[in-house]
Amino acid sequence: MIVRPVRRTAVPVALALLAGLAACNAKSTTAEGSGQVGVAIEPPAATVPAGGATQFAAVVTGAAVTGVTWSVVEAGGGTVDASGHYTAPAAAGTYHVEAVSVADPTRLATAAVTVQPPSPPPPPVVVAVAPATAALDACQSATFTATVTGTSNGAVTWSVQEGAAGGSVTTAGVYTAPQAAGTYHVVAASVAAPASIASVAVTVTERVLGVTVDPPTVTVSPAGTATFTATVTTTCGAVTALRTVAVGAPLPN
Repeated sequence: MIVRPVRRTAVPVALALLAGLAACNAKSTTAEGSGQVGVAIEPPAATVPAGGATQFAAVVTGAAVTGVTWSVVEAGGGTVDASGHYTAPAAAGTYHVEAVSVADPTRLATAAVTVQPPSPPPPPVVVAVAPATAALDACQSATFTATVTGTSNGAVTWSVQEGAAGGSVTTAGVYTAPQAAGTYHVVAASVAAPASIASVAVTVTERVLGVTVDPPTVTVSPAGTATFTATVTTTCGAVTALRTVAVGAPLPN
């Protein structure tokens, strides 16, 4: 009887290798499927003025439900709505906006918000006119100048408070008085802030410079008449009036 040696095969070795590979694959799948929920806020920090607003967005990873619940950590630190729109308080400071995952409330992210103090109010716009008062003869002119502070725009609009009856003023501030005597007001209004104005009172006086009668002498018969021309000259010019009058010479005896 012939005894043949038993030949070993590689089957057990191959099966062992396959089993090991399967185990490795199973561990990798488990690792990939057990990731934690992550929450991030964009931007992670912001600076806004007091009373201002900014928008935040939340990014949730590792969960099918990506919603978050928004809140402000500090009491009095402002408000944030369900969309991540943050409104700062009036008080300056550093506050924190928080987004908590709906899928896993233990997972959250926080963004720091620096609220700057409110800006100081701008200086008031003030208009000043020089000279501060004026007195003019009728139809005469005077030049006024305006100075504007509190703004870089020094332009003004000139006007007469009483309208055309109170005289006229040019864009350069040259005022011409009317013919009628009275007190009138020249007004300068800031172009940058039209509610800011300055007013100057101007006293206008009618001045008669001279009166002439023509003819200077006349010869008429008793109880006769004569025609005279009177010319009155004022600061507004000369005004001539023609009049026929009864001389009233005495009758002879």
